[in-house]
Amino acid sequence: MTCSLKDLRAFAVRNRLDVTFHAHATGAAWMVNRRGLVARPTLGEAAASSVEDTLEAADEFLLEGDKQPRRRLSREQFLELMATRAAAGGAGRERDDE
Repeated sequence: MTCSLKDLRAFAVRNRLDVTFHAHATGAAWMVNRRGLVARPTLGEAAASSVEDTLEAADEFLLEGDKQPRRRLSREQFLELMATRAAAGGAGRERDDE
C-alpha cells in the first residue's frame, strides 16, 4: 500500500492528528496538521525537498493528538494503521447508508 498526500491529509483531519513524516536518508521532514494543512516543521537544518518526495521516502511518522500520547511509527506500521482506520471508517459509512 502506498500513501498519497491526499490520503495523509484526509487521515490527519479525520483522526484529528498532527502527522510529521521524516526521510532520515535525506534529513527532510514535513508535517500535515489536524486541519489538513501542510508545513515544514522546525527541525533544525532539514534538507530542502518537496513534500511528495519526502512522503514517498519517509521511514518514520510521528503522530500527535490532543487525547492521545505521542506515537512514533515506522512506515509499515503507519500504513497498516491508515488501512485499519480506513476500513473501520468505511464500515461505519456503509451502516449509515442502510
